[in-house]
Amino acid sequence: MLEVVGVTKTFALGAERVVALEDVNLALGEGEVATVIGSNGAGKTTLLNVIAGTCRPDRGRIKLAGQDITRWPVHKRASLIGRVYQDPLRGTAAQMTVLENLALASRKGRRGLGPLVGRRRLALREAVAQLGMGLEKRLAERVAHLSGGERQALTVLMATLTRPKLLLLDEHTAALDPANAERVLKITEDLVRENRITTVMVTHRMDQALAVGERLVMMHKGRVLLDLGYEAKRGLRVEDLVALFRKVGVADDALLLAELPGNGWAASAAAKEGSHGLVQIRAA
Repeated sequence: MLEVVGVTKTFALGAERVVALEDVNLALGEGEVATVIGSNGAGKTTLLNVIAGTCRPDRGRIKLAGQDITRWPVHKRASLIGRVYQDPLRGTAAQMTVLENLALASRKGRRGLGPLVGRRRLALREAVAQLGMGLEKRLAERVAHLSGGERQALTVLMATLTRPKLLLLDEHTAALDPANAERVLKITEDLVRENRITTVMVTHRMDQALAVGERLVMMHKGRVLLDLGYEAKRGLRVEDLVALFRKVGVADDALLLAELPGNGWAASAAAKEGSHGLVQIRAA
């Protein structure tokens, strides 16, 4: 479904050139979920930006659903890719109502909101009711009045409403309190599984990276150091992952966070055939 082939991206900072991505390769099958971890400046968000089209790689190709989208502008990729950012305020239009935001998301890639009548209004009401937050009773309320957790849950729903080929999650629970972070992650899990959406989820939490999805990708200084499939990562603990970081020369104690119970994605992955094993590990 997603192929990132030999992608390199550099940025100029004054007289200095910084390599944000260096010969990055990643391939995900339909419905496969990969978590991406790494220290600050590892290139995680740049990778998402290159896939989404907000920056173009210097070298390499991006293929999605069999199409080479490397040179596609962002608006052309919009119908294929959903994205959720860390900031809950970024994914919605604050002065529009809940229903208007949903209507806008449901027509992604098409012009105009169109009339919200009959079956379309009912379908949007039913979709937001699945969040379990009572937002179906607040459809006429401006999104600016929602809490951060409610707004981020709505953003996830909007990003998946048209069943995109790919979902990009950029630390989308990091700005929430623990209770809301767990709730939004569970909502994300349900929507991704229900719609079989291929997903790349950047996270700074090692426990989350181990519990979620079938793949775990470790990045450092723009390179993929480690790509683990479900079988390879299933028995790992947070301390094991920290040891792997240290083995390749990464010493970042800020990555060591408290473990949380698995949330179901990892458990469901066991039933999938063709899980990837240890793909690569190399020194930084």
